[in-house]
This record gives sequence, C-alpha cells and structure tokens, in this order.
Amino acid sequence: MHSDHIISVGHELFNHIGHEAHGSQTQYILSFIVAGTLTMQHKEPVTLKANMFTLVPAGVPHSLIGGENLEIWWVSFCPTCLGMSEKDPLMTPFRQVRLGAIPALQLSKARVNWTISLLTQLQIMMTLDGADNIEVIKSLLNLLLYEVQKANELGLLSHIRSDKVTAALDYIQLNYIKSISLKDVAQAVHCSPSYLATKVKMETGFSVGQWIIKTRLTQACAKLLHTDKAVNTIVYELGWSDTTHFIRQFKKAYGMTPASWRKTQQDITLKPTV
Repeated sequence: MHSDHIISVGHELFNHIGHEAHGSQTQYILSFIVAGTLTMQHKEPVTLKANMFTLVPAGVPHSLIGGENLEIWWVSFCPTCLGMSEKDPLMTPFRQVRLGAIPALQLSKARVNWTISLLTQLQIMMTLDGADNIEVIKSLLNLLLYEVQKANELGLLSHIRSDKVTAALDYIQLNYIKSISLKDVAQAVHCSPSYLATKVKMETGFSVGQWIIKTRLTQACAKLLHTDKAVNTIVYELGWSDTTHFIRQFKKAYGMTPASWRKTQQDITLKPTV
C-alpha cells in the first residue's frame, strides 16, 4: 500500500481562516501551531496559540471557527495500518480527547526546534520511495507522539464530559465490533439506559446508537482505504450482520456506497501534486 494512504504531512501558512464545518474524518490528525492563533469547536471553543499541539482522533466531530496569521504543521495517519491503537501508551492523548478532553497541549519552548525538525524530516521522507521508508516514517511519528505525551505530562488534558459519558464512549470504542446496544453500554457503566441516553445526547450531541454506528463506520473507512478486503468481509469484521444495512448506513453518512467511496478516496490520495 502506498505510504500516502497511511500517513500524510503538511506545512501551511494562512493570513486568515474562516469557519469550516469539517464534520469527522477517517484519519487521526496531529497539528502543531508554530505561530498565530487557531480556534476550533470541540463541544466548546478552544483557542490554540504558538507552540501548542491539537489532536483529533478519527471519527470525532470537529469544526474550525477561525484563525489569524497562522503557521501550522499537520500530520494525518492511520494507526491500525502502522500496527498501533489507542491502547498504546503513545496514543493515550488521542484516547483522552476521544473521551472528552480538550485537545490543546502546550509544548515546552525547549522542545520546539526539535519538534519542527521531526516534522520537516517526516515531510522529506514522504517524498522518497522505498519499502524501508515506512519503518523510518513510523519511527519519526513515534518520536512526535512522544513529544505530545511529554506535553501532556506538563499540562494534563482537562475533561469536559461527565464520568458516565466518558466511560460509555470508552466502552463503545473497545467493544464496537460486538452486537452492543444502549442497554449493554448502560449496564457496563452502571446506570439506567434512559439516564445514559439523555446524558450522552446532551454532552456530545449524538445518541449512543449514533456513536456505535459512527465508530464502526470510521473503522470501515480505514479498512476500505488501507486494505483490499471485500466489503462483505469488512462488514463481518466490524459486527454488522447485514451487508445491505451497512451499505445503507454508509451511504447515509458519506453520500455514496462503500465501493464508490473507496475509489474516490484512493484517486484523491494517489493524485500527484503539482
């Protein structure tokens, strides 16, 4: 699989950014603000300034409110393609954000030049061909994630969700391939289904059922883009019992069938830059 399917990196300069409703994405995104400001919506507005990281796990809804005089590096990647998951220590900050932590981490000034050098080297490696490059790319990504982890230790991510909702989303993330329901999630976090349904909807804007579907669809997108597995196989692996139902849910979320989405995304990823 082409490395661009697994990880992408960019360095951007913007005088001004207006509101952009991003929805949710199929990759994990790590951004580093070099200069300027960026405000994003994460349940509540979060303003990022120079020397700050922001993290967006796959499938987590987000939007941009605006930005000024912005210099930013970004990395998007597929952890499963690299043999990683949110259970890994270096992925802990992403897991915290998924569970409700505010996605803003301040990097020590002493680590800024080193972090930018890692991002620069990662961008260079992405332009090279070779079977061994993906291992080097993964090593550079791990070094970046280590810097995020160290920033997290300096100022722990603060949470904006209740313990019950955090536990519910965690349970869904760990058990989405099973045939789970609102009742199962409520039982796992020791509260009534009606209470949990109200809390999750109030604090996240989505129902428990929508979170289960969104989590499965996000993983389905990763498998469609990063593997050659047939749609029927992916459906089985992700806990759906009916391929037709899966296709209907996928089309409702992304506006096209899984096969069409796969082709469109691969064409975009492999399109050469000018």
